[in-house]
Amino acid sequence: MNKQDTFFRLLAWTVAFAEGFSTLAVEVIAIRLAIPVVGSSMTLTGVLLAVILFALSAGYWHGGQLSSRWSHGRTRTALTLNLFLAGALYAAVSFPFEASLLERLLDAGLSLAPAIGVAATLLFAVPVYLVAQTVPLLAELTNDEGKAGKASGRVLFYSTLGSVAGGIVTPVYLFPNLGVKASTYAICGLLFAAAALWTASRRRQWAIVAAGAIVLGVVSLVGLGSPVPANQRYRFDSPHQTIRIVDERRGGRPERAMYLNGGRASAIFADTGETSVGYVLEADRLMAASPCALVLAVGAAGFTFPRDVSALPEVVRVDAVDVDADVLEIAERRFLPQRLPAKVRFVPLSARYALRQARNQRVHYGFTLLDAYTGKAIPAELLSAEFLADVRAVSARTAANVILDRGAETQFAKNVLATFRQAFGRAWIKDVDPGDSDLTNYLITDWPIAGSAEWTGAGRVYLDDRNSADRDHTRMIWSEE
Repeated sequence: MNKQDTFFRLLAWTVAFAEGFSTLAVEVIAIRLAIPVVGSSMTLTGVLLAVILFALSAGYWHGGQLSSRWSHGRTRTALTLNLFLAGALYAAVSFPFEASLLERLLDAGLSLAPAIGVAATLLFAVPVYLVAQTVPLLAELTNDEGKAGKASGRVLFYSTLGSVAGGIVTPVYLFPNLGVKASTYAICGLLFAAAALWTASRRRQWAIVAAGAIVLGVVSLVGLGSPVPANQRYRFDSPHQTIRIVDERRGGRPERAMYLNGGRASAIFADTGETSVGYVLEADRLMAASPCALVLAVGAAGFTFPRDVSALPEVVRVDAVDVDADVLEIAERRFLPQRLPAKVRFVPLSARYALRQARNQRVHYGFTLLDAYTGKAIPAELLSAEFLADVRAVSARTAANVILDRGAETQFAKNVLATFRQAFGRAWIKDVDPGDSDLTNYLITDWPIAGSAEWTGAGRVYLDDRNSADRDHTRMIWSEE
């Protein structure tokens, strides 16, 4: 094999690697972009992956059909064009409009799985189909031994290695270091670079690079997708959620609010820094009335509750558990903005793992506030009877802030309350924002508090083995039930 053949093969393997990397990265990004709208769930992952795999299979099959009757020159041109068009579609259409399209479909009355399926098909099927043709086209171009199976195996080997890398690098390195938006640009840039690499002419290579840069530049300047609100002070797309800090007013006073995944999670009066959110103030009062040494907050939000109760002299330590490690710095620098008291210990772990650790170490909290259920999206794994049983094992008194429909009459509300009662024996509810809209903050407690009522209704208990919380929650948020 001469040097030219060796270079050609190395180039083919590089392009195959880039194709595999981009495909897995797109899957990860598509899931992450949908989380603020529909939450993180097996429904989201399963439906979206099914659409992408279907588009991949169509691309493999049709690419094989085309490559069998095309000349090598036409095959190379088609491969270059496919990679460039896919990158342009991802940059200008798929990534910017995924969240807004999902919202429109849910508003139109589609249930969770169909909404995800339609959005994924409209936005990702075509570019994934185009990129998928890379495998059979490269196999045809590198099959100089007359052994199609061997050529296909090699291309799939490097493509799969790229997929492994894309699946790891994107959430572990790109999201934390670049942010989600910049990560989308990086993946599109990778496809533009692969298209340029595969072009024989240097003039065309530079033309492709320039065209790709223009596409990304225009997308960035125009700001496709959701417009930026005028009162937004700060926004960051962490690997887990979209975090926004906005300026608002309450009762004529300036207010600074933190939104997580589209839901108002915490707020303070900007002139004094005092907490202004009803459920946090209620939890503060419960703690002040019966203080304890160890306090647990599951879901850090803006750290207002941990900050407030740490001022009580009886409190020795407040553990604030949140899976998103970025929330601490954002809260201290952008939201409060002040350093948290030394009594507050941030635990950047998943709530389930942190609770299991506490249970195994026989740590016992006098009071626990579960505050991980706000926003348009919920972590369904934190609404199961098994998780709440772990909470009960380490907590003397437990209160949960959950956004429910007024009257708590939807299936989601009934099932949440039934699950809480199953774990704790009894459940009391209190509407802490009585003047709120159709959806309002309820504080669910395992003991009676002033203004609460014991819930005696019926509902289906959410279990790890059978948990429809994500679908029930979506129905409550986006449709008339």
